[in-house]
Amino acid sequence: MSKHISTAEHVNHQLATHPELSGQEYESSKLLCTICESAGMNVERDFIGLPTAFRANVVRANNPQGKLAILCEYDALPDIGHGCGHCASGSMSLLAALTLHEMYNTSSMANSSTMDIDLIGTPDEEATGCKVDMVKAGIFKDYDYAIMVHLDGIESRAKAQFLALDNFRVRYHGKTAHAASNPWDGVNALNSVQLALTAIDMLRQQVRPETRIGSWIITGGKAANVIPDFAEFECCIRHTDRQYLNTVTEKVKKIFEAAAMATGTTVDYTFYGNPYDNMNINQNGITLLEDIMTQLNIDFNPNPPTELGSSDIGSVSFQCPAFHPYLRLAGKDKVCHTIEFANAMLEPTITKTIQEGAMIIGVSLLELISHPQKLRAIKEEFYHSINNL
Repeated sequence: MSKHISTAEHVNHQLATHPELSGQEYESSKLLCTICESAGMNVERDFIGLPTAFRANVVRANNPQGKLAILCEYDALPDIGHGCGHCASGSMSLLAALTLHEMYNTSSMANSSTMDIDLIGTPDEEATGCKVDMVKAGIFKDYDYAIMVHLDGIESRAKAQFLALDNFRVRYHGKTAHAASNPWDGVNALNSVQLALTAIDMLRQQVRPETRIGSWIITGGKAANVIPDFAEFECCIRHTDRQYLNTVTEKVKKIFEAAAMATGTTVDYTFYGNPYDNMNINQNGITLLEDIMTQLNIDFNPNPPTELGSSDIGSVSFQCPAFHPYLRLAGKDKVCHTIEFANAMLEPTITKTIQEGAMIIGVSLLELISHPQKLRAIKEEFYHSINNL
């Protein structure tokens, strides 16, 4: 691994100092692909038609008994850059891939792998969730195990849980008029937004406590003395279970329509991004990762997380066993999606964190290759969970 650490450091620095937003990671993707090709990997750019996605063949077995995936993220956030740490997370995935590629191609272990390994570049996690596009294309049906490591500012954890998510852009269309001289001739689109948001707030007392609903008004007019003929807001609905979330989403959609009916506007709404599923928990895989973190002397919290967000890897976990362990940054506690978190990507301590993340990924894959019964147990648990949906 030490041979490739400087490459991983370079990638992290380049991505951190030249952050690219979701779906616009052209230079980041190009850099990762070029490095993989230089190492001798076959690389598919523009993977499944996504211009900043890729798939690199890390290891090819003569008679593969399984197929393993390393997932690689590299998109940044508006204004604050890599406040989610994808520059370092992607560098971990790359470091693990380069190390495994060398191990199974040029060392004494050459041609000894019993499983194929791919590095899959998954862009746009922060906005629309391109892993879901890959799920829709059936990509992960071919894999037996997928893993990436994400950074955290508070604690390390092998077990990741996520909220299922639906996100809508809602647009109301009314009729403009002067707010003082003839307001009776207008149809106020902003009133529709206000009514919808009030009704959604009323809905909160009728949903389960795990439900989360957030919104923001995108536009609601341009002057106080003009009845706005157009208003738009975004509504994000989450829950710990996809099936229950679907029932809440249907209620919220009825609210969109009822607000238009009550105010005399018309409404249209579109799904923004992709729907995210909750995480399909696989305890056999989590136990494997906890054992590895223990071996690597990485302190971790074994308890279920209590503060949950959403990620497109949740959808992956219903197409193949997928894992998203968290690794704590060095130093004082930090909050993800902040400038402080982004600045930590350029601290000297990030090198050790990248190495640790790559070790978690690499050792987990080596364990599955060396002990195929562990992969069988993970797959059996996965199929049992899917069959019980």
